[in-house]
This record gives sequence, structure tokens and C-alpha cells, in this order.
Amino acid sequence: MIPFESLAKEFHHGLECVQAKIGEKETRMILTAKPGQKQYLPGQPRIRLDKKAHNVDGNQDVLLEYFEKCHNTKQLDSLLPFMRYIFVQTPSYQHISPLHHQGSHAREIKVTEDPGLHLVWYYELIFIKPIPAYFYSQAFWTYIKNADTLLYHTCLGFIRSYYMLIQFEIDFHRACKLRLIPEKDDGVLPTYEEWCEFIEAFAHVGDAHVNRRYHYGELRLSRINRAAFFSKGKLAYFHIYPQWGSFLEHTLAPIITVFAVCSVVLNSMQVSLAAIQLGDMTLEDAWPNFVDASLWFPIVVILGIAVVLLVALAGVCVMGTMDLFRGNKVRRQKKRDPKAGSRSHGMVG
Repeated sequence: MIPFESLAKEFHHGLECVQAKIGEKETRMILTAKPGQKQYLPGQPRIRLDKKAHNVDGNQDVLLEYFEKCHNTKQLDSLLPFMRYIFVQTPSYQHISPLHHQGSHAREIKVTEDPGLHLVWYYELIFIKPIPAYFYSQAFWTYIKNADTLLYHTCLGFIRSYYMLIQFEIDFHRACKLRLIPEKDDGVLPTYEEWCEFIEAFAHVGDAHVNRRYHYGELRLSRINRAAFFSKGKLAYFHIYPQWGSFLEHTLAPIITVFAVCSVVLNSMQVSLAAIQLGDMTLEDAWPNFVDASLWFPIVVILGIAVVLLVALAGVCVMGTMDLFRGNKVRRQKKRDPKAGSRSHGMVG
């Protein structure tokens, strides 16, 4: 696997990366607009490039802070070491279903600008972050590589994920419809052929050149929330339903299920005890079969519930253990073969 070198196809030509003097001796690479070009970040007019504070302030680089806000995944990175113990199955960035295949999982695509939600899914939803227009500029990649190495690796991992999301022309057209792909500097969307030429530059970037989050593909939000709860003491990494009622509904559902099972068991025990008491009375002579059924049927119910719960618990433990060992096995295989665990959907090998 090779590192990213440069864009094969550049769609924004209005930016340049130049050396600027910060102090008496210090210099820094800054991102600016070329003379005669629009003096703001492509796709984001709120971020001006002709203001000194955005690039050359000795104490603060506001432009870099903006990129941090848009692409930083440090919070999710910190949870991933714990995720392997709650059964994240696919330690491979190639476990990403193309856009057209998301519907096969009954998932609705939700466009978000939150970098920590990119390719995170929750039942019938999956969040995808659109590509910023400045990714089309070679000057941006030069600037971010010199400004912040970790952020550079994060941006590389993010754009690499689109190589898996858009694998066919139908994916490309859907991405254009969802506005996941930005326009070129002439205000026109790239063609599918142009897009393939652009994204090819990131196709062979290895895991050694991206941050931890993008060593993985799609991630399940419910498991991330559990990792946040057990490792960070937070209620959740992200609330899909930011209301107490909805939160308690999802949180209390398993507890209520346990209470319901316990209620059935206790009621069965009461019936058994009542049947035992009736067995000493004359009703035993009148209804011996009924008394016997009342005595033994609750016991059968209790044993049946116990068997079901034990089988279910054993099944969860077995599947979890298999997932954990499979994940570790793929990690070991990836050290020898980068293509290990490369299937994007279905049963992961």
C-alpha cells in the first residue's frame, strides 16, 4: 500500500499554498486564493482567505481550527480500542457497502457534516458526510499535510472511504443527487469518468497513512454508545432521539423485558404453590388431573424459560466470542496480506 502523493485530476485551481513569514524567524505554509480568484474557501464563503487571522496569526490558525472542526474524529478514535471487546466485526476499511447497496439493508442515507458520524449506522439509518469542495484542490492537500499530520491522515481516510461508497455509475448518480459530491470550480458536477480519475489517487492508500477511525468501515452506533458508556461514563456517543422520553424508552426496554420474564416465572411459582396446597384437600379427589397439571405445568414453563434464556445467552456469548476472534484473526492477517477482510458486505471472511 502506498501513501497519497498528488491529485491525478484537480477540479479547483483557485487555491495556492505558499510560505508566509509569521514572526521574525518563523515561517508557515498558508492557504490562499490566487489573485483574481474568489477570496474564500471553495464551497464555504464564510471562511475568508484574505484575512490575516485565517492564516498567519502567530498564536492561532483559524483556518486550521475550521478544518479540525470539519474533519476531526479524535473522540471516535479514542473509543475504538474498546469497540473490539463489544464485537466490532470488521477491522477493515473495505467493509463499506456501495451507496446503491445501502437500500438492500433497508437503510436511509442521512447527510451530515459531523465527521464523527460518517459511515455510522443505526438500524434503518446511515450517516454520510459529503465531500468538501476544497478536497478538489492540490493546494489544500499540500497545506494540510504541512499544518497537521494527524488531520491530514484523517482527511485521507475520509476521502478513501468514497472509493468504496462509489463503485458503480449508479452510486455516482445517487451521490450527485444527495449532493455528496461537490461541483467543480466552473459550477458543474464532474462526469463519472472524471470522478473515477480523481478518486483513483486515493484508492491504494494504506492503513498506515490514515487515522484509527478509517482502519474500519461502517460502524454500528448502538455499540459505539455502549463503548462510550462503559469507557467514558457518558450516556451515549450520539443520541438519535435527543429527548428523555425516547432515551428512556430505548434504555428501559431490556429492563422491562427482564421484569416481564421474572413476572411470568413468579406467577408460575404461585400456581405451583397453590396446587400443592390444594393437593391436601378434597379437591384432589375431585380434580386430580387438574391439580397435577397445575403443579407440573408451571414447573415446565419455568424450565422452558430457563432453557430459552440459557440458549440465548450462550448464543450471544458464542457469536460475540467468534466475532472477537474473527476480528483479531483479520487484524493478524492484514499484517501479512492487506486484502484480508476485504469483503464489503455479506458474510465477512
